[in-house]
Amino acid sequence: MISIESNGSVLLGRQFCCDAHSPRAVRIVTHAHWDHVLGLEDSLKSCQVIYMTAATKELIQVLRGPLPEGKVRVLEYDRPVRVGEEVLTLLPSDHILGSCQVRVRDGEGNTLTYTGDFRLPRTPVPETEELVIEATYGNPRNRRAFGQRVEEEAEGLVRRMLASGPVYIFGYHGKLQEFIGILRQRDIDAPVLMPKKVYEVSKVCERFGMKLGEFLLAESEEGKEIRKGGRFIGAYSMGFGRFIGGRVTRIYLSGWEFERPVRQVSLNEYVVAFSDHADFDGLMEYVRLSKPRYVITDNFRVGDAPSLAREIKKRFGIRAQPMPK
Repeated sequence: MISIESNGSVLLGRQFCCDAHSPRAVRIVTHAHWDHVLGLEDSLKSCQVIYMTAATKELIQVLRGPLPEGKVRVLEYDRPVRVGEEVLTLLPSDHILGSCQVRVRDGEGNTLTYTGDFRLPRTPVPETEELVIEATYGNPRNRRAFGQRVEEEAEGLVRRMLASGPVYIFGYHGKLQEFIGILRQRDIDAPVLMPKKVYEVSKVCERFGMKLGEFLLAESEEGKEIRKGGRFIGAYSMGFGRFIGGRVTRIYLSGWEFERPVRQVSLNEYVVAFSDHADFDGLMEYVRLSKPRYVITDNFRVGDAPSLAREIKKRFGIRAQPMPK
């Protein structure tokens, strides 16, 4: 028994809702991005309990404020919890820090799975009778054939641009920190300056094991001194590019880039095809591996759920529909 309500709430079984509010006993938040924390205030008032991972809880508290200890409970991956006749399990998901999939075994023994947002190959794929799957890149045009070349070409771009001045990188929370971590793995050691919110999110990521190297508040005294030197990386939320003036390099991390790993859009301005979502082929591979008999594609959040549902029916012969309509 699965569905998606008109407000984006994903319903699993009789008692569980995910990523938006519904008057059910248990709410699950799969990760800290805004379109998956919808209606949290209403859920805090009326749901009996709200489950999320420890990292998701910390990120939400940085981004939205404190959460009450009694009603909000941390649930570790692969630790089943029984609620009446149904069993809830959170499974790992490769998206941002703390992301999870949701799996429910109902009273009849059927397995119901909601992917949340994910990437392959580092997201485990369980077999399931019924599946709700994200559809961000659900159109067959949305394929990234270049794979790991993104990291290599992005590293080269950052190295070249640092030689001539500051490099500012713009992305969404979680994705931005992951990209900085990749640069560190590739031995780019320039100090990273961040505004307050990005800095606080980065501290959470660091506590949960991400290796981000040296990062500082952009407006701290040390940060101001580093800015005078000229060789640094600025890490800012998407949308802040228009506020950064001067002769700097701007790099935007976008999943909506499919032609090449790195594309120059103007003088010293680039788009890097760095995504925390599965492309079309990844979505189809998840469906193939999970072997569901029925699929709902998420038509509430940004994406192409109708196209994905058509392709699932055509290629696999599985009953599939976008929801909400």
